[in-house]
This record gives sequence, C-alpha cells and structure tokens, in this order.
Amino acid sequence: MPKRTKNASSSKPSATSLSTPIYHRRRRDWRDDQKLIEEIASLMQAKAGPYNSEDGTVDQFLEIAERIRSTGFESNAEATFLAMWIREQLGVLFNRHHGYNLKIHPLSLPEDLHKVLKIKDQKFTKSGIKFKSNLSLESIFPDSKIRGFALERIQLLHRGDVISYINSLVAREKDSLNGYSATIMDLIHICRRKLSEKNFASTIRYSADEVDLWIPKLSLGVEVRDCWTEKTKEELLKILKHTNQKYSAKFLVIICPDDLSDLAFFAMREIERSQEIKNLSVIRIGDFSKYLSRVIDLIFAPPAKPQK
Repeated sequence: MPKRTKNASSSKPSATSLSTPIYHRRRRDWRDDQKLIEEIASLMQAKAGPYNSEDGTVDQFLEIAERIRSTGFESNAEATFLAMWIREQLGVLFNRHHGYNLKIHPLSLPEDLHKVLKIKDQKFTKSGIKFKSNLSLESIFPDSKIRGFALERIQLLHRGDVISYINSLVAREKDSLNGYSATIMDLIHICRRKLSEKNFASTIRYSADEVDLWIPKLSLGVEVRDCWTEKTKEELLKILKHTNQKYSAKFLVIICPDDLSDLAFFAMREIERSQEIKNLSVIRIGDFSKYLSRVIDLIFAPPAKPQK
C-alpha cells in the first residue's frame, strides 16, 4: 500500500460534495422504488440520454416499468425486485467510476431482465430459499410490507443470507434489552460492513467519552447518532475533542440515518461548519462509502510531483 502523504489531514470530505438522492441508497417504502424506476425509465426515453433507444434491452426495461406502472407500485413484488437490481447496478457504477452521473453513465442491462428478476423472486420468496422445516421467507413474513423491508435488510447487511439475518435480529433484540439502541446498532453494523469491504479493521468503543468506532489504519473516528437535540451538542463536542486528544485522529465523522430530517441534519452540520473541530465531517449513512473512498485517497494517494 502506498505511503501516507504528509498533508493527508489538510482537507476532509464534505457532505455537500458527497450527497446522492436517498432513494438511490435504500428502500424506505414503495415510493422510493417508484422514484428510482421512473428516473431510469425517463433517462432511457430522453433523446440526449446515455441509452440507445434501438437497443432491445432498453425496450425490455421500459416494458417492465410500464407493466408495474399499470398495476401500481405499492406492494408490487416485481417493482421491489427491479428497484433492488437497479440499486445493485448503482453500486457497480459507483465502484467503477468512484461516483456516478446517471445522465452520463448508463446501467449495464442484461439480455434477459425478466430472467434476472425471476431469479431474485425465486431466491427471496416461497419458491426459493427454504429452511429445514420447509418454512419460506413468505411464510415467516406474511405481511408484504414487512417482507419487503426484510428483503432490503437481508441484501444490505447479510449478502442475501436469511439465516444470518434472523440470527442478527435475535442478537440485536438482546442488545436492545440491555439498553442499546437498535437503530444505532444498525448504523454501526453498516459502517463496519462498509469498512470490511475495503479491508479496514474497526474497533467498537463503549466508553462514554470516545467515538463509537475507531479505525486505526485510517486514523478515523466514527460517531453514530440517530437523533439531534441542542442538549447533545456539548456532549458531542466533548467526545470528539477527547478522541482527537487521545488518538491524534486525522479524521472524525458523525454518521446519521438517511431518513433523519433535514432540519436535524443541518443543525448537526453546524458543528462542522463552526470549524471548532477542523477534521470533522457530518454525513448521512448512504454517503459513508463515498466518504471512505475520499479519506483513503487523501491518506494513501501518491504525493504530487513538483512543478518544473
């Protein structure tokens, strides 16, 4: 791995430059799927867009989108699986281009999108994954809205492993009974997953005056918050300053949920804007992968060659 640059901490990622639409990142309800599918369909129909209107795979996508539109997006399994596939492709685009612009970067469409969606259906419903007791995901989660949420969590946190997901539910319930916030633990689990994907080890801190996660190789401290009140400001400043003093952190970041209200998010970002803690960024969880990529670039990028 390249050596660290001397001025790695001279700048830091900002939420302003990292932000992407929330419905690109995750599914909160069926409306997010609708926005995502309609956005892609609109780009495919645009004359100056990145897609070839004569391509049969484009017609196939638009045909599926029209069928979903005619029957409605709410509680529509086909819409759920199509949006799931789109979000997977957005991840591919992001990794390939270190970000993406859908007006320039087209999705890679399969020859048979119907078959791709059918495979997802078989994988996640009663015709697919079976347990030893012959129970299916559909019988465990009979409510379609709850099942849709479960599908998203299984994909996001457990790479499609249903057993791992159920084990995590029980573990988090135990943590919750012991006084931990389930939402906070979810965010911590997502952060650790994103870090492990980039091969960085992280340590969970349970000390009251330290950040929630410490990543030694990045000299990065991560503090997770799922709500905001003015009363927590002094507490946060104390934690961040103590972490800087104890670990000489190059970077600090506060992570909040994608669905935290804009009012609360902008209020939290005032801590960053004040420059009281110069190495601090405040971002939503959906931007954490981008944030990590920027931090890695700042630390490990080769030094610029001196101008002649």
